[in-house]
This record gives sequence, C-alpha cells and structure tokens, in this order.
Amino acid sequence: MGVITIVRLQVEPTNLERLWKERASDFEAVMAEAKAAGATSHRWGFGDGEVIGIDLWPDAASFQSFFGSNTRIPELLQAAGVQGPPDVQIFEAPDAPDVF
Repeated sequence: MGVITIVRLQVEPTNLERLWKERASDFEAVMAEAKAAGATSHRWGFGDGEVIGIDLWPDAASFQSFFGSNTRIPELLQAAGVQGPPDVQIFEAPDAPDVF
C-alpha cells in the first residue's frame, strides 16, 4: 500500500528556490539517499509563506528512519530560513481503481 508523507515548512518559497541554485549538489545527494532508503516519488509545492514536500514511501518506518537520521536536511532547512520545526504528516496510500 505505501504511505504519502507531507512535510510543511514555514518559509518563503523564493528562499528555497535560491538554495536550489546555490546548493544543487546537496539536494541531489538527499534525493539519492532518499531513493536508496525507499522513496519512490518527491515533489515540492509552494504556497503563501510556506512550502510542502510530498513523498511516496513504502512505509512510515522507512520515511521516519530516513528523515530522522539524515544530517543534510536540518542544515538545508536552516540555510533556507525555515521558521520552526517541520510539520510532518503521514497518510496511508491505498490502492484504488483511479490511482495513476
């Protein structure tokens, strides 16, 4: 079945875009580490003063182990100017006839 994770960050989207340019290799390294840990999809979403990261993982434990132990992520969040801790939500992702 897998899980969908949503990580909500209080940060201006332009800060993240700037950091993508300045530190692209760090984001690419996190991507490779996430894939190796089991992540199958990752997307960003921008809102007014906030950013969300949406991932697909095989299970909550895989995500939690990765997110809790990765040393680059907190450093990148700080460099982007994220305010406060990330708000993490995990949802079961059932198979359904309309999934694509």
